[in-house]
Amino acid sequence: MKRVRLDIGAVAASAEDGGSFTFFLYREGMDRCLPVPLTPPQMHSVLSNFKQLPQNGVSVHSLLAKVAQDYRIELLEVSIVKPEESECGENNGFMSELLFFDGETEVRELAGFVDGIILSRSFSSPIYISEELMEKYSTDIDSHSKDVLDREAVLKRLKEELQEAINNEEYERASEISRKIENIKNKK
Repeated sequence: MKRVRLDIGAVAASAEDGGSFTFFLYREGMDRCLPVPLTPPQMHSVLSNFKQLPQNGVSVHSLLAKVAQDYRIELLEVSIVKPEESECGENNGFMSELLFFDGETEVRELAGFVDGIILSRSFSSPIYISEELMEKYSTDIDSHSKDVLDREAVLKRLKEELQEAINNEEYERASEISRKIENIKNKK
């Protein structure tokens, strides 16, 4: 079975139908994306674990990552799967298959879609999906959307550089990076 590597993408919210949330995973090359609808609690979990919302205390995901690190357990990869409907309790039908390794044994565990995405980020692990599922459930990304995504990727990188410059007390460099960020934001 041929697989496709995915990158964590954007999150979108809609005011229609009382508000709905969609999480996007992009195929490398950013020509297709896998949109996955999320419930409000799933969305909150994603945003708080991705540090977009304040979090009270330690999340279960960060606790699991810490315990795994302490016991030298790695999350080698996350595979997005779509089990039979009877096996799948999530509203979107996608689940995450986690591949753990403790130095001797590989163990596969099925987890919720959102849990797998959050853990892949916590462990810096790649995300995969079968080519068949990607072709069946993904959508094309138009050139305008790709331009927006490219701009967002550049902004994200520049913001990381800005924070690094501030942390290293390189204020002239930080000022220059800040100007670049403003220029990109104003070009919309």
